[in-house]
Amino acid sequence: MATKNFQSQHLNMSKIYQSILFFIISFYASNAFSGSVNDDWSVWLSNTYQTDFGGSKYLAFLELAPRTRNDNAEFSQSIVRPLIGYKLTEKLQIGLSYTWQGEYSQQADFDLATNDAMQQLQWIDNLTPQLNFQYRFRLEQRFFAHEDDIGHRMRHRVRFVYSLTDSNAYLIAADELFVYFNSIDEGRLSHSVQTGVNQNRTYLGVGYKLTPELNIDTGYQLQYVHNYGTADLVNHVWLTNVNVNF
Repeated sequence: MATKNFQSQHLNMSKIYQSILFFIISFYASNAFSGSVNDDWSVWLSNTYQTDFGGSKYLAFLELAPRTRNDNAEFSQSIVRPLIGYKLTEKLQIGLSYTWQGEYSQQADFDLATNDAMQQLQWIDNLTPQLNFQYRFRLEQRFFAHEDDIGHRMRHRVRFVYSLTDSNAYLIAADELFVYFNSIDEGRLSHSVQTGVNQNRTYLGVGYKLTPELNIDTGYQLQYVHNYGTADLVNHVWLTNVNVNF
């Protein structure tokens, strides 16, 4: 019986990963021939802190995320994202957030930082004892520096975490699609804020539960940024997530 259950779980995992792989290949293949692209290499670090206040329905969350660019030679941006949330059910959560996305340059410092209001819906479910699934939907209202127009963007993320048998280690796979609802046709944002697909991020990593409250995962993320009237960006990211739950 145990062997049959393992084979069934393995088959389900194979189907899931095949579906993810097909979507990823289809997306990047469709964009690979859309025009010229620029390649970059960067390092992202995400520190997250989350609590449900001892098992209540209320949630509090904070993300701090510094990032680099230009082949990891320059500091690029820093993200500060606090969120308050509520558990509608054991699996379904809603949240409201503010995000400060500090775009850094030596000339302007953080003068071009973006301020976002964000609404979030998240579904978390254990498909099997070893396989956890998350779907996250976000709506963002983006207030750009020195710009009167507001950018409206949605984000869809699917995430799978597979815990290895008799181990604190786990495998993780995630994909997130960003889509703008409106366009800014003039100024410095005209190449990036346009109706349609903005970017896609695909992440594959390995993690370890250091304690019940602390886990860390690290791996490779491929970020494809679709620009308009200029070259797209393919960003090769080494991403590390440090997650604290209390």
